[in-house]
Amino acid sequence: MPHLKAPSGIEWYYEIEGQGPAILFLHGWGCNAQVWTQQVKHFSSTHRVLTLDLPGHGRSSWKKTGVEEMTRDVVHLIELLGINNAHVVASSLGAFLAFGLPSLRPGFLLSLTMVGSLPKFAQGAGYPYGLEPYRIKQLRQQLDTDYPAIVQIFFRSLFTRKERESERFKWLDSFRSPEMLPQKEALEAFLDLVEFEDRRTEFAKLRLPFFFMNGAEDYICPLDSVGYLKSVHPRARVELFESCGHFPFLSRPGEFNRVLEDFLKEPAVGDADLRPLR
Repeated sequence: MPHLKAPSGIEWYYEIEGQGPAILFLHGWGCNAQVWTQQVKHFSSTHRVLTLDLPGHGRSSWKKTGVEEMTRDVVHLIELLGINNAHVVASSLGAFLAFGLPSLRPGFLLSLTMVGSLPKFAQGAGYPYGLEPYRIKQLRQQLDTDYPAIVQIFFRSLFTRKERESERFKWLDSFRSPEMLPQKEALEAFLDLVEFEDRRTEFAKLRLPFFFMNGAEDYICPLDSVGYLKSVHPRARVELFESCGHFPFLSRPGEFNRVLEDFLKEPAVGDADLRPLR
């Protein structure tokens, strides 16, 4: 299996398929690179597609780490793989890694698609977006008492009732194999990022094409949060998926892929390395 050992000492599992302009897909809390299966199938015919398992998730090893160290690891990996630049598609807190890429590797980030993602996930003074802190603390307590069952319960909660009743959801339930379960220590550490990490300054400074894709019924990143993202980057494109929760790329992959493909074909996106948005 393809692993690369990064400067942090973490052995990152990765998969790379296809040829052409590069796309890096980053997953979020409690998931692994398999969530992008339908996107890899679709885009690898026209792009070089890279997926990673975050530390302690899927097949990557674990050691306690932070956003900066993980971002440096990702830069190390893309350099070893000979990827000069890429479009990045990030689900949920996977975007935290993307925000720091331009400062470590100028010119790498061609565009950023954020799916159910925010630069800060916990509500606070003057910031009413994302999750109430008590819900994050509650999830941490449940990890202590109900791991690993709580991971599956939480995963199901991220889909709407309509999604959970669909035939596709039966397949989604089946692909989450027990051997791919995230390590408890990693889940706890990543919950700290959800509760305390604040990447708003980095997010606001980015000058590149943005695409905000969101389930209309996502309680992690609800509609007012999408409005906040748009207020920071007014030229960004926005796509809402009706009756969808946190993972439209899982429940509506065909539609998601078509919309993302259209975005990547836009002239300002395709030439982002030559003509960055101002």
